[in-house]
Amino acid sequence: MGRARRGRRCRVVGAAVFLVVGALAASACGSAEPPSLFASGKVSVGAKNDQPGTGVVHTYKFSGFDITVAQQVLKAVGVEPDFGIVPSEDRGAVLVEKKKDLVVATFSITVDRMKELDFAGPYASTYQGIMVRKNDHRIRRPDDLFGKRVCTWPGTTSATTLQGPEYSRIAVYERPDASSCIDDLKVKKVADAVSTDQMILYGFTQENPDLRVVPDITYGSANHYGIAMAKGHRADCLKLRDALRDYVRSNDWSHDFATSLWSVPKADPRWETDYKPRVETIDALSCRDQPRT
Repeated sequence: MGRARRGRRCRVVGAAVFLVVGALAASACGSAEPPSLFASGKVSVGAKNDQPGTGVVHTYKFSGFDITVAQQVLKAVGVEPDFGIVPSEDRGAVLVEKKKDLVVATFSITVDRMKELDFAGPYASTYQGIMVRKNDHRIRRPDDLFGKRVCTWPGTTSATTLQGPEYSRIAVYERPDASSCIDDLKVKKVADAVSTDQMILYGFTQENPDLRVVPDITYGSANHYGIAMAKGHRADCLKLRDALRDYVRSNDWSHDFATSLWSVPKADPRWETDYKPRVETIDALSCRDQPRT
């Protein structure tokens, strides 16, 4: 009888210890989850500094549509952005390495990038295009680029697209950044054209009136720009997604786009249809490991 009681008591004590250890383990696991990016009320945001209209720095101040989108959406979730420069090729790395909380830098949402990062977006969509010197009318259609020197820069979907076999007759080459490509284009013997997303190209023409976008040349599928963050902050991502939905539905999106990228409405009467994202697309691409089909 005594042994039976001791046995039951040992089992009860053992069960209690198991519950305590389990609770501690659960608590430890819970504390391992990363805190909200918005906990301090301020987030570091990687942005471009050499893309007029989308992301540029003049007299130490950031401006452009990327910047306005970040300010509007973060304001809606009660957070203040602290902008810093990030080159195209480093946009993913600064998030994975925790050097930036967010990146808003005409960063296209792709299937491969969604495996490593979360995106809230798109906040704008555009196709890849071509920019030439204003008085150069040799390039009117895609075939006219055969044998021509076209400049791109690393870390962009534009550089990847033009590496396809169907473009092997185009002499594509890379420079370190957008500014270098534009400098090359202005020197007639160096480059015949610059290629990246049309939205970005139109921004370049705003500060370079001697350049123009060829409207009828586009490549590939649409590029959808998103607000990027490292994996592990899905709740924060969903808050940004919801704020972005409201922003796109409002009149503010069109006003802000036309203010930052005035060259687009000037050239394209269908600009809202061409560049403004649909809410359905935002839902399909935001805060997911792969696009919703």
